[in-house]
Amino acid sequence: MLQKFRNIALGLTGLLILGMSPAKALDIGVTPSRFEIEINNKKTRSQSIRVLNMSSKPVEFRAFVRTWEMNENNQLQDIPPTAESLDQWIIFTPAQFTIPARGAQTIRFAVRPRIQPKPGEHRAVLYLQEVSPENPLIDPKTRMRVISQFGVVIYGYVGDVKRTGVLNSVTVDTKPNTSSAVFDISNQGNAYVRLNGQYAIWPAAEYPGADATKPIANVGQPNAKIPENILNAGNLPTTPVLPDNRRQLRLSIPKTLPPGNYVLDIKGDLSGVAINKGIPFTVPVGNTIEAQTKPASPNLRNNLRRR
Repeated sequence: MLQKFRNIALGLTGLLILGMSPAKALDIGVTPSRFEIEINNKKTRSQSIRVLNMSSKPVEFRAFVRTWEMNENNQLQDIPPTAESLDQWIIFTPAQFTIPARGAQTIRFAVRPRIQPKPGEHRAVLYLQEVSPENPLIDPKTRMRVISQFGVVIYGYVGDVKRTGVLNSVTVDTKPNTSSAVFDISNQGNAYVRLNGQYAIWPAAEYPGADATKPIANVGQPNAKIPENILNAGNLPTTPVLPDNRRQLRLSIPKTLPPGNYVLDIKGDLSGVAINKGIPFTVPVGNTIEAQTKPASPNLRNNLRRR
């Protein structure tokens, strides 16, 4: 039977799901899912990753480190290492281990630069890959063997860190059966920037204006109480935009909207720069796209700086 590797979970903003839910694959918990570490010429202190096996069977893993970037589709991809890539400076133990049923394993790592690091952000990911499971999962569609792979993202920072992000525009694309918002973001700094916050869909006739709307508590959670006049609400996309990159982040709006006029209300920030705006758009009759767009306000174009 063919062997298939699948990324199950990768921590970029907490835990970023890249494949199936971890609960559907293995009862494994990994904490923390992301590290942000200051690197200097001296030895950095050791860090710990805790891996929990909540299943009734032992699980064997091997660990390895890679460096990465975001591709044009905003997906994480491994790239070849260099003498200055963070993966070359990370030492860890153990490299392979078995976690007993209902047991746990601690992985320890440290950053030991071999050369003088350049200022700014350096990135790596420490992978945990399942080793030869006795009863592997089988993909019901392809009938291929599925091996689980988890990743913990590691950011290392050297010197003066500048998060300089610009929200160029927000565009709403609409069709009768689907709608999505597109955030055009540039990063002119030396460390990632990301969106944080939430959105809400209002009927245009009932929208009170961006300054009058309030954030919704626990949005995206089952216990969130959505006001009656709001048609849909959720969290903004949190995919990072890496240094010297310009990306379009797409937010799918799950609710099917009937033809009419609406407003996408946004409450949040781009790595510290506030976003508080309403984007009007129209869901047309038929298949014609009539989305309205609104560029970012001037204050969103101010450079942001956070150390």
